[in-house]
Amino acid sequence: MKHKKLRPFGTLPLLIFSMLLLPLSSCTRFPLADTEYIFDPSINYRQFRTYAWIEPEVPSPIEGEVGPFYNTLWDRRIREAVSSALVKEGLNPTGGEEIPDVLLAYDVRVDDGQRAVEDNTFPPSYGYWYGYRYRYDYTNLASARNIRDYQVGSIIVDVIDPVTKELIWRGWSEATVDPADMNEGYLNMVVADIMARFPPTPDITR
Repeated sequence: MKHKKLRPFGTLPLLIFSMLLLPLSSCTRFPLADTEYIFDPSINYRQFRTYAWIEPEVPSPIEGEVGPFYNTLWDRRIREAVSSALVKEGLNPTGGEEIPDVLLAYDVRVDDGQRAVEDNTFPPSYGYWYGYRYRYDYTNLASARNIRDYQVGSIIVDVIDPVTKELIWRGWSEATVDPADMNEGYLNMVVADIMARFPPTPDITR
């Protein structure tokens, strides 16, 4: 009985195979993120239909200190990724002077050399990427942590009550990479994984 010889792959199939592996390899060069969330179970999150981004304040650095680290590209990408996930859940951005149902904020934990000096006039909430400071309170959620207590490279998204200025939902992914080195595909994947937990489902064990 004659056996057929296996023919080696031609150039074209190998090229196609390599192209298929490229997106995968660009993502797997980063460690997988550990994604979690916390929320206020007394709130009906399904009632929300509109959102707006809370406006951060950027303090002036003290003379001789490191100034705010800001990257408009990453700011836009993170906002777009969060907004895309919310639109799929039926939430849309407010227009004009309309008061939103919820406010949004995000932050990324960077090492201390990349942040502005701490401003103690702000409540204990956010402000370690870009030197942002947000005037809202997270202490109503018992298990919420200060941003400095997250691993460097963590991405955190907050949903805030626009009236009380209190945190009602927080999702985060603790990755061990420099956010400035993450590619767009990996960033979208991480943010989508965070926002997949919103709105929360209180009757399901996380």
